[in-house]
Amino acid sequence: MSVKEDIGNLNNNKLYKELDPTNKLSLCKDGKKGQQAYYKGKKMEYLDYMQEVTDRIERKKKGKGADNIGVFQGVCFDNQGNIT
Repeated sequence: MSVKEDIGNLNNNKLYKELDPTNKLSLCKDGKKGQQAYYKGKKMEYLDYMQEVTDRIERKKKGKGADNIGVFQGVCFDNQGNIT
């Protein structure tokens, strides 16, 4: 199944925001549901898509890579490398 045109706009060049640099996430129009979310071309639940977008925004704010889906985030480090 080919993924249709992405309407999610996760890589907004006008705002210098890139939340999906490898273009793995997409949100497409769907006649029945209104929209359908995809990850690597496979369907995913819309709420999972929205949670991943939210997580990417938070990772981007912290200066981390935005497209690291499924990475454990339970440990934070201070400037000296100590776990906080």
